[in-house]
Amino acid sequence: MKKDMKNIFQKSSVGFMALLMLFSSSCSQDFIDVPAEGTPTIGDYYDSDQKVDNATNGLYGLVWFNMNKEGFYGITDVISGNMYADIYNDFGKFTDLSFTNTSRYISDSWRSCFGAIANSNAYISNLPQSVGPNVSKASLNNALGECHFIRAFSYFFLVRLWGNVPIIENNADYSKNFVIPSNPTEDVYKFIENDLKFAIANLKTKNRGSDYTSNAHVSSGSAKALLAKVYLYQKKYDLARQMAQEVINSGEFKLLGGEELPTRSFADLFLQKNNNNEESIFAWQWTGTGGYFDGNFTNTLFAPENRLVETTYSGQIAPSQDLINNVFENGDKRRIETFMLPGDFYPNLTYAATLDIGAPKILGYTFDIKYEAQKSGAGLKKYVIGKENLPITGAFNPVNNGESSMNSYMMRYAELLLIHAEAILGSQTGTTSDANALKSFNAVRKRAGLAAKAVISFDDIFRERRAELACEGDYYFDLGRLPFAKAKAILEAQNRGNREAEKHITITASSLLLPYPADDLTKNPKLTEVAPYTFK
Repeated sequence: MKKDMKNIFQKSSVGFMALLMLFSSSCSQDFIDVPAEGTPTIGDYYDSDQKVDNATNGLYGLVWFNMNKEGFYGITDVISGNMYADIYNDFGKFTDLSFTNTSRYISDSWRSCFGAIANSNAYISNLPQSVGPNVSKASLNNALGECHFIRAFSYFFLVRLWGNVPIIENNADYSKNFVIPSNPTEDVYKFIENDLKFAIANLKTKNRGSDYTSNAHVSSGSAKALLAKVYLYQKKYDLARQMAQEVINSGEFKLLGGEELPTRSFADLFLQKNNNNEESIFAWQWTGTGGYFDGNFTNTLFAPENRLVETTYSGQIAPSQDLINNVFENGDKRRIETFMLPGDFYPNLTYAATLDIGAPKILGYTFDIKYEAQKSGAGLKKYVIGKENLPITGAFNPVNNGESSMNSYMMRYAELLLIHAEAILGSQTGTTSDANALKSFNAVRKRAGLAAKAVISFDDIFRERRAELACEGDYYFDLGRLPFAKAKAILEAQNRGNREAEKHITITASSLLLPYPADDLTKNPKLTEVAPYTFK
């Protein structure tokens, strides 16, 4: 079955929703419908470095909830062909690309990004006036650096999905006039670079060790890593190489299972107890013991059967046939940690013996074909952590869809190493045998149990990125970096069906950009207009 993609990926006449009313002494957060966590108020509320250090906690979780709960995976790994769902659920509309600009996955993701921007703007404007005399300049600057980092990350997400978007730097100005045009992608990228340079200069440096609790917030090294990625997306290869090399030379981050941490493994990345490990550059932070907006229920979405979850449903998404059959080389240790095939055994997964209330829990799970998700013949494993079993897992909140405290990786050191290799290659053609490029590239392969390569091409790096980062939201953006004809050919060649029926799509659009959320042009009819941004 083929689907016509005409206008699906093209810009549609939709608009930009009102972000947020004026942030001043109020902690209202109309934009994301939940209260901001610690939105600053005028006065000496933050009277210690510790309070300032904790002030930005909400920027790592709460503001991303609407996107993380479902939309993030729909608009990234499902649409890219890494994940699959049948048409009966909302994810299925991103499998066959029958979604429209009214999709809540699109609006939820848009809202989360601009909610994070609005909150970051509020801190940047108000925090300097909201600290007491005992707060050190270093702590204040670090908090402001975090806000600039989060704002940059938000815009990086937006510009890769929608292209031209409005740059909003001041909530007060925007609240007076929210009927504004979008700004061109080159200005958005310049804004992102400026924010990350500020973050690099103001964030604290870290030496990430085994005290994972101290690693939750980003560092100057995190900002350098993200800036390397931003440069790579713009094909600023020399700058990307320089920034990635600085991160590598710092020694701040390490591969779990690499030469520096040989007793660890790729599998250890996806245990709750290893949140904020040495490889984590930036991750959304969740808690399984808080309220509805505080937790991560990826376990519920991904786990192939109900005996693995703390609620009554599971398996909303499955690995695609393309991911199952065309991504992992023989012997790649990442495969079993990315998706389950019949007979795969997971020693750290706890499941219930039956679906009866109070059924005993069993440690050590073997996947059976009768529990396949979405008729895929498989089940997702990455981010599946099973039933609550302390201390292997953290605490869960069964009342709120089995929410857990498993982090959501937004960038890992393995990706930085692949960015470094690609930046040294310096194009999407040709090959390199540069020793530094090979060292970074092969470190990732060695951790996966694969043979080193003596010469690498862009396609080698592209394939390695997909295998390493599958189901973490990056493949769709990688497709967007390709010449459109190449991306189109890749997407159309994928089997978008299940193991019983092969399906394909036909793309007639001219780009992979998503449509703006449909309910926004009503509020801002200028969204589809484009005007240069006036930098201060």
